[in-house]
Amino acid sequence: MMKGARLKAVTTMIASTIVAAAPRLANACATCGLADGDQALHAYKTSVLFMLVSPYASVAAIGGITFLVYRRSQRKNQNSTTK
Repeated sequence: MMKGARLKAVTTMIASTIVAAAPRLANACATCGLADGDQALHAYKTSVLFMLVSPYASVAAIGGITFLVYRRSQRKNQNSTTK
């Protein structure tokens, strides 16, 4: 039983090494088969950047709105106490 498990582990390791060494066989990367000046490569990289930036932009927008609402309420409180 132990011999079968070891053979399975070795076979899996060899298959993984072959797949990792040959990205065209694995099709693991969307940009591996594209040329440097290809429009699809540029579009893919741009879409990744948009996906990375969108959570930060959302947090910044929420923070900015919260800050503006806070400042407006502070200004109203200051104006009401001076009258």
